[in-house]
Amino acid sequence: QVYNWLSAPDHEAKHLNACKQRQESTGSWFVQGACFKDWKIRSNSFLLLRGIPGAGKTVLWQVFLDYSITRDCLSDSSLAIIYFYFDFHNAEARPAVILRSLIKQLALHYGSIPDALTKLFDENAEGQRSPTPEALVSTVKSLVGGFQNVYIVLDALDECQERSQLLALLRGIHDWGLDKVHLLATSRTDHDIEEMLNPLVSHQVFMDENQVDGDIRIHVLKSLEHDVKFQLCSAEEKKVIEATLMKDAHGMTGRFRWVACQLDALRKCRSPAALQKTLKSLPKTLYQTYDKILSDILEDDRQDALTLLKWLAFSVRPISLDEAVEVLATDPTAEDCPLFDPRRRLRHAQEILIICSSLVITTAPAVMVRNIEVNTNEASGSKHNNNLDGGRVSPTEELRLAHFSVKEYLISEHLCKGETTISFYSFNKTMADTFIAETCLAYLLQFDQQGGVDSTTTRAYPLSEYAATQWTRHAQSDTCGASESDTLHKLIMALFQPKEAMYGNWLRLYNPDVSDDPRRPKTQCTPLYYASLAGLERASRSLLDNGSDGNVHGG
Repeated sequence: QVYNWLSAPDHEAKHLNACKQRQESTGSWFVQGACFKDWKIRSNSFLLLRGIPGAGKTVLWQVFLDYSITRDCLSDSSLAIIYFYFDFHNAEARPAVILRSLIKQLALHYGSIPDALTKLFDENAEGQRSPTPEALVSTVKSLVGGFQNVYIVLDALDECQERSQLLALLRGIHDWGLDKVHLLATSRTDHDIEEMLNPLVSHQVFMDENQVDGDIRIHVLKSLEHDVKFQLCSAEEKKVIEATLMKDAHGMTGRFRWVACQLDALRKCRSPAALQKTLKSLPKTLYQTYDKILSDILEDDRQDALTLLKWLAFSVRPISLDEAVEVLATDPTAEDCPLFDPRRRLRHAQEILIICSSLVITTAPAVMVRNIEVNTNEASGSKHNNNLDGGRVSPTEELRLAHFSVKEYLISEHLCKGETTISFYSFNKTMADTFIAETCLAYLLQFDQQGGVDSTTTRAYPLSEYAATQWTRHAQSDTCGASESDTLHKLIMALFQPKEAMYGNWLRLYNPDVSDDPRRPKTQCTPLYYASLAGLERASRSLLDNGSDGNVHGG
């Protein structure tokens, strides 16, 4: 009950996904180096691992976890290692979420629920309220007291969307002045991170070319040795592949990621001649690699690829493969407005990986699976699913962009000014948020029958929860709220028809206004109320112009 209330993300799933990226023996220079060894024993130490994009920082971070967990943590109960992976996919990785994860991991090291966590639960009406950030920080500090050494490891600080709050949290933890606390973080070289953390950092490692090249060589050799796609290659061909990749990657920005993409391309070669041709025409940069991947997408798949890329770049949280299938079943080119058409569902979800090639990957779900309860009583708000993080309804694989550099590329000036065949895929946050909101609304409008939503809906229609909980968030994004596109406005007004089934069914899936505040109404309110609550200015004005009364209770 206490852990369910804590609602911490699943740290182990994320850790296992990261493990898959690493080849054995890579990163040994890091854990065997003098800087790392001194950091482990220095009081109140802080190690910052810096590197350029695509250099393999997460792989090194993974080396530390594997090295320390297997050699130290499992054999020494007085030592705790806790960690958090940031990534651009998850807009919900706020400091409170991070603290919840750290609390859960520390508590699990105790073997039973520790007193500090029980106290936190009791002080919040036995789980009826959410704890304050201050209470979470205090609980982490209390739990740390039960160990001789605690290693707090954070990957990709630069990918946290609430960076200033995160950096303030790290400063606060460091300012505890506890000898037993050791911080390790990875990040790109960003000015604001360096400015805030440099006064705190006791140890720094910058990934230089020779160290990275050594790890890349290990990765290439292991891939050529064990990957089934290279089993039919001769020993001479494998030598040529290794030599060519190492030569072309040397000195390149993002070379670890570049090499991974070239190995993907080489896996597709069906003959020695095709292999030789591919090796002679390797793209010179990472962005040119992405250019080639986009230009190779089949004409019939271009719209689907663009749809997926917009969703994966700016969805509030990672979407599952099942949800992605539903996204593609919503036709953005339908006459008049986007339209959900179940006939467009892919027969095999894995086809998505073919459409987008090396730009996307699948991973095990990295968020807590929650039971979804749908309210079938319009007059009551108490049973609505009100998880604002859009929690997963089933533990299916998640679909993600393969690397942060893919998102940066998609919204870059390089792509925008590229040839027509690839500039087709260029977009910005405004365009993506509007598109996602339109897709969500089109999906909700299919529920046009009274009683069309019940306890089976979220499983039969996997996108229904995300659509219901997140469409307003995309529609009210800073970049598109007050100037809704005509299509988006039309879809919003189609949903905001209180006498139609779609409106009631949306509120059965999710009522955005249910809260513990007794002053706020628990019943179904008017469309004007919800439009105003969501900050949808144009929709609110249209509802007023059409006769909605802003003075009625709940209106």
